[in-house]
Amino acid sequence: MKTKLTFATVGLAVLASVVAPPPGAVAAQEGGSAPVEYARITAVVAPPAEEAAVRGGPPAPGTAADRFWELQLNLCNSGVPGVDCYSQGRSIAEAADLIRRVRPDMVTLNEICANDLPDRLTPSMAEAWPGDRVYHVFAPAIRRDTGTPVKCANGQDFGNAVLGRVPAASFRGVNAWSGRYTTQDGGNEQRTFVCAYAVGHHLGCATHLSASSEPVALAQCRALLFDAVPHIRSVEAVSGKTVVGGDFNLEYDTADPENAQNCVPPGHTRKGDGDVQHVVFSNDLAFAGTTRYGLAHTDHDGFLVRLTKP
Repeated sequence: MKTKLTFATVGLAVLASVVAPPPGAVAAQEGGSAPVEYARITAVVAPPAEEAAVRGGPPAPGTAADRFWELQLNLCNSGVPGVDCYSQGRSIAEAADLIRRVRPDMVTLNEICANDLPDRLTPSMAEAWPGDRVYHVFAPAIRRDTGTPVKCANGQDFGNAVLGRVPAASFRGVNAWSGRYTTQDGGNEQRTFVCAYAVGHHLGCATHLSASSEPVALAQCRALLFDAVPHIRSVEAVSGKTVVGGDFNLEYDTADPENAQNCVPPGHTRKGDGDVQHVVFSNDLAFAGTTRYGLAHTDHDGFLVRLTKP
């Protein structure tokens, strides 16, 4: 099944406002089979170390220059009636505590509300990495019937995010992208992805794929990893350190035509949590190990993939 996408850059909210692009900054491009409209956006970065420490985060130990740890979280925080895994927002506090404790370099997030980032999750990353530049980018799922964002029960947009950090000396800005897959299942929630390019440092993407059709989920996965990500890498001149995480709603099963491994492009490696969460990374990164963290307030484990840059 061949899937096309349309995608566009979105603004970053990093504990502050976004500087809008100048008029006429949007351009049309072709990337393989994926047409795209995009604009470069300038983000405002997180407060400096002393402000982060005042918020209660302990000083972080020395960073390892060659490590890159990715934490995948599905936090089930929509609050929509009938969603059994919802826990009155407690999954967000639990995730913030885990981020402070584990100190990942990047977090991919599914099933969150837009304000979960500036309210709890982004400050937790700033506390874990005082002195570094912390960013986040969020993109909502889209309603089929209206073309507008899916909403949490509290009225905020519901969707996916990338949360990351860059050493202050290496920070050169962040460009962000979002997209909606053109192949969708019959439900009203249309699945999307979001990517953030921390210029010269790393490209990270998060997605949550179809839960009702494995063939659709696989088509979406391949559209992201075989079409969208290569196009973004080309436009941004990314040479390495690319990490994609999410709830793929696909398992690793060599007997299944919808095997999660079937959406891994050449030059990349996939690691999974034994269920439906996966992280795919470029082979310039070396695999060091994984850890699963049982979480009390969501129906998915936290899944940490430890990578190094040889």
